[in-house]
Amino acid sequence: MSEPPSGDAPRKKRATLRDIAALAGVGTATVERVLNNRGNVRPETCRRIVTIARDLDYFPSLPSLHRGVLRIDVLLVRPETLFYTRLSNAFERLAASLGKDIVIHRSFVAEHDIADFVSRIRHAPHRRAALILACPAHPDILDALREMAIQNLPIIQLITRNLPELPYVGIDNHAAGRTAALCLTRTLTHRPGALIALCHSMAYANHRERIDGFSDFIATRPYGAHFLSEVLFDRDDPEEAARLLHQAIIENPDLVGVYTAGGDNLRIGDVLRRHADRQICWVGHEVNAITRVCLTDGIMAFAIDQSPETQAGLALHACLQRLGIIPSLIGFEAPKFRLVTPENLD
Repeated sequence: MSEPPSGDAPRKKRATLRDIAALAGVGTATVERVLNNRGNVRPETCRRIVTIARDLDYFPSLPSLHRGVLRIDVLLVRPETLFYTRLSNAFERLAASLGKDIVIHRSFVAEHDIADFVSRIRHAPHRRAALILACPAHPDILDALREMAIQNLPIIQLITRNLPELPYVGIDNHAAGRTAALCLTRTLTHRPGALIALCHSMAYANHRERIDGFSDFIATRPYGAHFLSEVLFDRDDPEEAARLLHQAIIENPDLVGVYTAGGDNLRIGDVLRRHADRQICWVGHEVNAITRVCLTDGIMAFAIDQSPETQAGLALHACLQRLGIIPSLIGFEAPKFRLVTPENLD
């Protein structure tokens, strides 16, 4: 008997709750509870069930209430920095992995142009389903975010948390600052002296929280072996950061450590190499081509990397949950930062 033409091949049978339950080793009632977000199921079981359901293509690409193309806006700042380039590239890869019915629109906004930021939050050039953004904590921007949230637009704050009532995907920045202070003081146990911190400004909540965490830790240390001499604002300008650091080293003979709370460290290593005889200990943020070299040659002691690729993925995941595209997982974990040394560079 001849085989039927390929066009007459039977369609693949859609997976059932029983199929998922069998692979997950649980009952169908448990699967139903997880996929309908009814709770009372252990987090690890939830994750296993959802993973199996996705592998079996149990979820449709979009539920019926989202017919047509679903558009998600991503608003970012400072495309010239290594960190935001890395974050943007992560969203680009995510966009390429989605089906044709979900589109991610990435845009960069000049951080000083508050009016443009407000306009882009309030008005999209297309029918927008959700918004993911990293932005300064300007009152006009915050008012615009509240206004759109009242209109039931799903909004995910990324990297920096400005409004506590809106979802946030990002690291614990206060803990990151405390970790930086711990690393410096432990490394400099036998070298008391002054510490300085550099960051963009106080326009971003994440930088404020890092500096607060850093200074809080230093202030509570016994014996007062180290003290925070000053916080310098460089607006993430590599040349300005280099100038400020060089000046601080020249003017402060007691300086033994520096914490860079921003994500762009293009010239910090150059300055510290010029003053190598001072043996100043440096702790900063993000692993990139520049900090890799600084870690390898000993100029940088520790890097606190917040894995923007992971944050982009979690932000999109949270966004799709808010839209009802995928079920909410019990025990959703916030992203963690990594403490990177010359010994664990990958």
